[in-house]
Amino acid sequence: MSRENLLDALHALNHHPDSNVKKQASVWLEQWQSSLDAWIVCDTILHDATSNLEAQYFSAQTLRTKVQRDFEELPEGAAASLRDSLVELLLRFGTGSPPVRTQLCLAVAALTAHMPPQQWGPGGSLQWLVQRLSSGTDSQQAALPCLLELLTILPQEAGSYRPAVRPERRRQLIQEMEVAIPSALQLLATILQQQTGPDVVARVLVAFSEWLKLANPQTLDGAALAQHPLVTAALEGLNSERTFDGAVDAVVELVYVTSSGGQPNETMLPLVARLVPAVMQLLPRFVRASQAAAAQAHAGDDGSEEGDDDETAKGMARLFAEVGEAYCALIATGNQQAVHPVEALLAVAAHPNDELAAMSFNFWHRLSRHLTSSFGAQPASEEEMRRRVAVFTPAFEQLVTLLRGRVRFPADWDSWEQDDRDDFKHARQDVSDALLDAAGVLGGERTLQLLTEPLAAVSAQVASGGAFDWPTAEAALYCVRAVHSNAPEPGNALLLQLFSSLPQLPAVPQLQYTAAMLLAAYADWLTNTFAAGSAADLMPQLLQMLTTALMDKEAANAAALALRHLCDACGAAMAPHLDALMALYQRIQSAGQASTSAAALSPPHAAVEEADVQQVVEALALVVSALPAEQRKAGLQALLSPVLGALQGCLEQELRAELSAANGHAMNGGSAGHPHQSTPAAGLDQTLPLIDRITIIFRYVRDPDAVASALQQVWPLLHAIIEDFRGKSSAIERVVRCPRYALKTAGKSAAGLLPMLTETLPGWFEATRHSSFLYVASELIKVFGSDPAHVQELGVLFERLVGKACEQLRSLGDFRDVPDVADDMFLLAGRGLSYCPTIVLTPVTLPRLLDAATAGVLVQHRDACCSILTFLTRLFEPQMLLQCGPTAATQITAAVVPRAPVLVRLLVAGAVGGLPSPRCADITDALVALLKATHDQGMEWLKAAIDVIPDEAATASDRTQVLSAASEISQGGAAGGRSMAHAMEELSELVRRNRRSLEAAQRALLAGLQH
Repeated sequence: MSRENLLDALHALNHHPDSNVKKQASVWLEQWQSSLDAWIVCDTILHDATSNLEAQYFSAQTLRTKVQRDFEELPEGAAASLRDSLVELLLRFGTGSPPVRTQLCLAVAALTAHMPPQQWGPGGSLQWLVQRLSSGTDSQQAALPCLLELLTILPQEAGSYRPAVRPERRRQLIQEMEVAIPSALQLLATILQQQTGPDVVARVLVAFSEWLKLANPQTLDGAALAQHPLVTAALEGLNSERTFDGAVDAVVELVYVTSSGGQPNETMLPLVARLVPAVMQLLPRFVRASQAAAAQAHAGDDGSEEGDDDETAKGMARLFAEVGEAYCALIATGNQQAVHPVEALLAVAAHPNDELAAMSFNFWHRLSRHLTSSFGAQPASEEEMRRRVAVFTPAFEQLVTLLRGRVRFPADWDSWEQDDRDDFKHARQDVSDALLDAAGVLGGERTLQLLTEPLAAVSAQVASGGAFDWPTAEAALYCVRAVHSNAPEPGNALLLQLFSSLPQLPAVPQLQYTAAMLLAAYADWLTNTFAAGSAADLMPQLLQMLTTALMDKEAANAAALALRHLCDACGAAMAPHLDALMALYQRIQSAGQASTSAAALSPPHAAVEEADVQQVVEALALVVSALPAEQRKAGLQALLSPVLGALQGCLEQELRAELSAANGHAMNGGSAGHPHQSTPAAGLDQTLPLIDRITIIFRYVRDPDAVASALQQVWPLLHAIIEDFRGKSSAIERVVRCPRYALKTAGKSAAGLLPMLTETLPGWFEATRHSSFLYVASELIKVFGSDPAHVQELGVLFERLVGKACEQLRSLGDFRDVPDVADDMFLLAGRGLSYCPTIVLTPVTLPRLLDAATAGVLVQHRDACCSILTFLTRLFEPQMLLQCGPTAATQITAAVVPRAPVLVRLLVAGAVGGLPSPRCADITDALVALLKATHDQGMEWLKAAIDVIPDEAATASDRTQVLSAASEISQGGAAGGRSMAHAMEELSELVRRNRRSLEAAQRALLAGLQH
């Protein structure tokens, strides 16, 4: 009956026209795969020659999953019969469906993980499988595909976490497979001698590469491996189209095992002597493929269909790159052997395919590091380093020349799809990084000379009456921007000439964008140049250029960013231009989202988005911060005045709209409810951007007294806005960000606002239940918590906020519903422990926090969970008891002791599957802190929790390992923390090995708890 149900469900899943039926079939099949019946039914279907391929594949897949995850379901002694059945099935499908065979091979590989070596006999699992698959003369044709796939999958699956085995068994399996490497290679060599067809050779080489990945290079004999027939086959396979891909994989792995730290291992030199020449012999072939690709691109082929030449070229490029990277330290010495790999990788960088050319970039990065630092090599003398740089200077100059043309906008850019544009931009970024590596070797001035050569050609073309080639100019500016961190000395004539020419560039959006980004990148260089007295008249021209670019939709973002960088870098040097900047600031206030009407904007202003406006606001705030102290307050007021005026206008407009709506309701009988509920969305859309601008001003005008005074001035307006928008969560968060950043800047200068804030914050939090108010309170505690004069009012604020927050967090479901409140409440509590612990360690507040922590510690929300665990760790740390004195210690003990048994049990439950595995380390930190603080009592709590875990999830020996590590901590052992972390990680991995053990542990640990 079960088989018929299975086949019906499979047919419905794959063929029924009704999507609801398909979904029901999928759910049923997933549940059925977890049943005990699945073992027998799948085995029966696979042995039945009349089964269709659909059923066979599903059964093989299910059987693989069962062996991997549910092996413990099998009765004792069933493993051997399962093994025999799998081998029989493998032979049956040896010449059948490859997907089915792959699933069966994966099942066999999982079985090798579950069955210890003594159950396989003297030669281990590999020898047993080889003998069984090769025992029948009539099955040789079927055995070979099975054997080759097994020889590929076994090393791949060694150490895999898919089989549900104990951690130590997983490590043992890796060791067993490493021991089997010589036998596996010998077996592959034997197959190679008997079967010389290209398909077999390709599969042998793939298997060879997998065993090399598993190998420890220190255990390999380089001289013997150099003469091994598999190595010969791999090198010869590079010359055949049908074996090329497998040969590349094998040769790459051979390169890996011969190198260490950028040098060939001494014991591997005989193998290196075979590998490198064989790889370098591919260079002429690669150059021909590159030339063919360039000709194809020039002929207008869109390259949508990559031929064999493209794929073969990628394989050759991969080989050149791997050789270069593996032996980079040796190449960097500049001896004669270095020439060929460098030439090959220059050829790769010249290939017209961006993806393929980028395969060389990591080599150039490593070589640059070797030539400019002691990266990965023994330190060399300065004279030797100069010699090496001189050797590679021509190569890096050629690299710069090759790369500078790769970033040029294509002629048909406007017709490109967005995905293609994104790929091109990513490729430009890769080139940018490679140019920076080259500049590290060549120096900023020489690199700049090379990168600006195309600009000279453009100028010459224009001078002779030709058109301005803006894509070439833009590409050159982009490249110059890329190497800004290696800029030449301030005042460099070539750079000054370049910057002086920027304001005269034609109004091409892409060109204006890149020119602005260039200014942003060189802001510090310009500052130093102006400080040295050079080009004093250049700044007004650059500011005018950026002001013009702000009016262009495509260039506005870059112009705003450049203005921000210039103002940040130049600081006080911008004071002479403050009037022009303030005029721009005033004009731009009518742009962005805060404009009163999009239709009313002039076209230039319409191009400026709100993010650009905010960059300009930030720029002006940075300039004001750099003014002399006596001018900053007036500067701050000048920044706030137009924003506050616009904000006041928005509120008045909203009030008029509400009054009009109220009058309308009154005329209609007043049945439409409270007029405040009909706040127009337009008011929100205009008000919030203005609030964001004020936030930026408070954040970046670094004058505590001026900002504190301004916050007090703005507070009534903020108060009214919060009251008006209290029902709109996203709006509240943006509004509250304003006083939060003002407090960060003002610090203790905002002491005059503290009584008002401590009075209003709890009320607002109670009314809105929004976590942003908790964050403001956290900032208050950070600023004023160390001042005894403010401890009492902070304590009242903290107790009220925590009390209201805890009312929302009584169960795990509550934590799921409002994780942001949980996160910010425990961040607030942690901030309290750090700056003012006495307000946390009270008989009222601390029990509330511990009850909330107990209720929510298993919340899946990462930030909320981590905040709880961090709070618990901080609370339990012995330093907290020493810092706070005996009274606080008594409060902690009184609050913790009655709750600790349940809390510790929940922490253990979280470590062994109740929470994602990355939380295990945080849980361990909390447990370690608790054990250090409570000693024997903490051991009792932990033992009671650990002992609850059933034997099917973890044996008594497993549990003892954790308790032994915990005992060492409770007794003050210095290394106990590391032992405890390892023991908890092992226990976590053990219990999580499959669903059966995880669910058993969770049922036991959570039994009787309301979770």
